[in-house]
Amino acid sequence: MAGLIFLAGLILWAYFPLLSRFFKVWRLGDNSYCYLVPLIFAYLCWEKRSEFRFREMGFHPLGLPALIFSFLLAYAGLFSAVDFLLYLGFWAAILSLALLLYGKRVRALRFPFLILLFMAPLPPFVRRVLTFKLQLLTSRLSALLLNAVGLEVLREGNLLHVGGACLQIAEACSGLRYFMPLILLALLVSYYGLRSLWARLIMVFLVAPVAVLSNALRVFLTGVLVARGHSAVLEEPYHSLLGWLVFVLALGLFLLSLLILRFLENRLSPSAEASPSPGEDRVSAGRVSLWPAVIFGALLLAGGWGFRMVPELSTRLTSRPLLYFPLEIGGWHGEPRRLSPRILKSLWADDYFYGLYRRKDFPGVIFLLIPYYSYQTTWHTIHTPQSCLLGGGWDIVRTGIWELDLSGKRAIQVKYLWLRKGGQRLLATYFFMERGRVLVNPWKHKFYLLRDAVLRRRTDGALVRVEMLCPPGLNRQEAERALREFLRALWPHLQRFIPG
Repeated sequence: MAGLIFLAGLILWAYFPLLSRFFKVWRLGDNSYCYLVPLIFAYLCWEKRSEFRFREMGFHPLGLPALIFSFLLAYAGLFSAVDFLLYLGFWAAILSLALLLYGKRVRALRFPFLILLFMAPLPPFVRRVLTFKLQLLTSRLSALLLNAVGLEVLREGNLLHVGGACLQIAEACSGLRYFMPLILLALLVSYYGLRSLWARLIMVFLVAPVAVLSNALRVFLTGVLVARGHSAVLEEPYHSLLGWLVFVLALGLFLLSLLILRFLENRLSPSAEASPSPGEDRVSAGRVSLWPAVIFGALLLAGGWGFRMVPELSTRLTSRPLLYFPLEIGGWHGEPRRLSPRILKSLWADDYFYGLYRRKDFPGVIFLLIPYYSYQTTWHTIHTPQSCLLGGGWDIVRTGIWELDLSGKRAIQVKYLWLRKGGQRLLATYFFMERGRVLVNPWKHKFYLLRDAVLRRRTDGALVRVEMLCPPGLNRQEAERALREFLRALWPHLQRFIPG
């Protein structure tokens, strides 16, 4: 037991520089369930104390490759600015300690370790995509329910206009706040209440529709109350109270699903499945070798030292001050603008330029935003802008990739989106400009971030985001042609200010 405590302490020491990130994201409202995950894991292990025999330890070499793999995941997360890999690396380190002490017997603890994975919140870029999709599903279903009871609803993306009020399906109301806790709940309910694999899979697959339906009912009830003159329901504490009531409703739907699935199990497979005996791979009473534990401890010391040195390993390159970015671009005259402190805090950029450009002979208005990062790591990295563009009630009309020819010398890819909100139209484009590359795919962005951090010790880069607000009389072809010309004129200036 002393060896277990000592090695567990070494893991905590090694990963200590990263543990603060856990608590930082756990404090977010959508991730507050993560605080319960270590406690559930500990209870599930304690429940197996009589059959697993935790005191029967040995030092198995299986833990060594698992620990090396955990460090590779964690360093990949640091260099590529993907927090999820950091959390996954810490989880793998705990698993490697279990493999070191118990060898193949750890397979009897596979369900507790599956639950422990839930202490790792979803990656931000995955969360943004899921949030937006759930926002749209919730708003559409809510509008249908409100129309079904005779209320007139105008839906604009994630905005619902009902009863003289505007209801916004915000990120916290998208269903994602319920999504991960409900998956965790579905796994626990299936583990204790169901026997067959098919029934457990159905229980997990029910999470998405239950989360969307529950949140749609919440918005529906809010809309009905607002239409009846009870606008106080939009304020606290009534808004949060309604959220808790809807979560209780989601639990009720899960319990109902459990009863139905248990009934079907009894009808289709009445005989209980025999559970495998956990008494496999007993530790022999012979001599225990200490060399795997010694190597394990040395690896933890080396890996922990590396975590403390990582911020000093990358070269930080500063761009020319973007304050001096030109205001005359291809016949367009610009006006510099400032971002609000709230937006700047979420942008994490080291420098930025934000300007509004007009041309006398053209009715559209162009907004140019260039955030620059001298280095990138977790909580200091470029955001994928697509989900930000889709907020505020905008609907996607068309999206794709432009192949933009730059005076015959080079062609770059630019992501474009046509968005609509009421009578307004927005043509948005963006690309990543990083270390001589132009990228639009967020997965390629993460891959080259990791590759260049290891091979070139560079993680600097910029996001170039150009949007045109189109008046009603401007047709699509004319707007796209004008924005393409602006991007071509913008390119030489970008090369002067962003390190290649």
